[in-house]
Amino acid sequence: MAVTNRPMAHNLLKRWHKNWQTAFAASLVVIATVGCTAWPFQTKKNTTVITPGMRIATIREMAAQARDIDSTEQTRLTQQLATQIQTEPDPLVRQAIQETIAEYSTPLAQNVLLAGLQDDDLDVRLACCRQLAGRSELAVINALRQVIEKDDQLDARLAAVDALGNIPSPESVSALAIALKDRDPAMQYAGVQSLKAISGQDLGNDVKVWREYAEGEQPQISPQISVTERIKQYSPF
Repeated sequence: MAVTNRPMAHNLLKRWHKNWQTAFAASLVVIATVGCTAWPFQTKKNTTVITPGMRIATIREMAAQARDIDSTEQTRLTQQLATQIQTEPDPLVRQAIQETIAEYSTPLAQNVLLAGLQDDDLDVRLACCRQLAGRSELAVINALRQVIEKDDQLDARLAAVDALGNIPSPESVSALAIALKDRDPAMQYAGVQSLKAISGQDLGNDVKVWREYAEGEQPQISPQISVTERIKQYSPF
């Protein structure tokens, strides 16, 4: 039977206890020096950072109350949004501002939408095209025409064509004539559909016919030929 060396075990226990006390004291010194960030069980701190999501939520609330406030308050809030969008770096927030400001019946609101057609972000430009649809002011039509002529993104040009399809006027017809001359079939198709919508006429789907209409010429409409008749034309019998 082994005999335990009690004096040796006692000395080891005292040494371990002393080392533990030293380590604990050192950790307290570190925490006191660097602060509570060194403590592994920290409580969550409150933050004053306003995130893009928070800004968007606030802006959406302004849209909901637009119809319930007087003209003075509309003017004040429009100016607030117009100022905010000038320094807003997040495109999602800028899009929310454009969609909200469209709810306000002030000249400045429309000017902000028109300026948004030049935004660097495609989604913001698309939102502005949608919000300008149906506004019959000449400035709106001319701005949408500029998008059709100069925007390098097909989706933006298509959105402008769709918007003009909600503004029946000779100026809209003239602007849509540009879409009919575009090489992209999608632009030609969209132009035809918008012209159908604002003209109240259905001249078929022949782009050439609609070009003549948009340019003020008397369109030469070919008679509709049935599928059976077309087959007969190409049949050798």
